[in-house]
Amino acid sequence: MVTTAPNPDNAVAFLGFLVSPEAQTVFAEGNNEYPVVEGVDIDSIVAELGEFEVDSLSVTACSRNNLAALRLADRADWE
Repeated sequence: MVTTAPNPDNAVAFLGFLVSPEAQTVFAEGNNEYPVVEGVDIDSIVAELGEFEVDSLSVTACSRNNLAALRLADRADWE
């Protein structure tokens, strides 16, 4: 959420809903995702992939080369 959000209370409520067991069940069952909340059942197809491993690489580190990667993809006409 950005500090200039016009409805911060609603944004916080929405983020709270997204991490609720109810919403995580929908994501886990409908999108074949690992739930981010403990206690929510993992879809059987996803469970076959094994335990979820948290990557130690930060999103900030990944974004450092984002512009260069986009330029390279553009130069290669990658779609």
